[in-house]
Amino acid sequence: MTSTQFLELVVSVSVQAAFVIIVAHWLGRLVNSERVQCQLWTVCYVALLMLLVVALLFPHPRLFQPWSSIDSQSATTLVTFEMQLGHALFLIWLTGAVVSLLVFLIRAVQVNQFLKSCQLIDPDQIISDKDRNETPELSGAPLKQRLRLLTSTRLMTPFCSQFHHPYIVLPEYLLGFDQQKLNFVIRHELEHLKTGHPLQLFLQRLVEAVFWFHPMVWWASQQSALSREFACDEAAIESPAEIAMYLRTLLTIIEYSASQADDTPTPLAFGRGKSLTAKRARRLTQIAKNQDTRSRISVSGFMASVSLFVIAVFTGCVWVPVDVLASPRANWSPWPTWTADALHDFGFSVHDFDAYNGRIELHELLEHREPEKNGQETQQDNRG
Repeated sequence: MTSTQFLELVVSVSVQAAFVIIVAHWLGRLVNSERVQCQLWTVCYVALLMLLVVALLFPHPRLFQPWSSIDSQSATTLVTFEMQLGHALFLIWLTGAVVSLLVFLIRAVQVNQFLKSCQLIDPDQIISDKDRNETPELSGAPLKQRLRLLTSTRLMTPFCSQFHHPYIVLPEYLLGFDQQKLNFVIRHELEHLKTGHPLQLFLQRLVEAVFWFHPMVWWASQQSALSREFACDEAAIESPAEIAMYLRTLLTIIEYSASQADDTPTPLAFGRGKSLTAKRARRLTQIAKNQDTRSRISVSGFMASVSLFVIAVFTGCVWVPVDVLASPRANWSPWPTWTADALHDFGFSVHDFDAYNGRIELHELLEHREPEKNGQETQQDNRG
């Protein structure tokens, strides 16, 4: 991939990602539950990764070609600028992506090490019979049999995680709460695990590492985190009458967290972030007042997910024609080299599109430019 191709890829995929995120947010406002909205954000993250894979491995249509009519001198100037800009952007993007992936891996190792330092608790002593009976079956074994319930004195806010087994980690002080408050926390964390939020968070971190430069991706991360907490808050309370006690439980945990230093890595933490907690409290208050925050028009989660996926597929066909060296003689870009080589190994010919050779085309532009410059100099000499 040349620097001009990389520049076009970054611009095009960034525009595609922004559009898919906007559509996901819009569809999320039409679904009938926060749990379905969480699933929609998962589809969104899968679609964003799919856009990148398709852009790297497959050709794309050229819907319009604005550079075919410009003169060779202007084309040469633009190509030189694009090559320098594309090379600089690649180095900047690669540095940011590597740093983001390293931070992600370091945090995962820290979480794993922290879990090993925690003390094991018998789930039957903490989880109520009703909550145990409502846990789904995952991987052929009930969640209540696979669940690892842990505690730690270093922890100030409960959280859940999932590697080989699902984990719920509780601060030691939380074990002294009355059973009702403890049930709120357990239901909240169980909802994270039952709806696959650890997997969604993993996909979110991958998207953040690849699109670390994209403000819409970070905005989507905030929205998906809010949606996850809303869904788990709804699962934690069984009736509006319990909302007041649930809010007191949430505030108590926040007070403990604020009064003690807590540097433990806590994915899907129960009470992290003042802004997020304030939004959760406002929404619970609206539910307690029977205020309907839903849109009057609603669609099913299946229809919303299918619509988002189909829109993402069509969005992947829309490319911003930045590359001046792209051949105007073909309506499709050439197959990427790595994909073409792999297909050739299996006996498939992919010479259907015009070959792309940036060095030859740039050389031709320079050759065209040279006679133009010589002609201009001759005219000036004749006038002199």
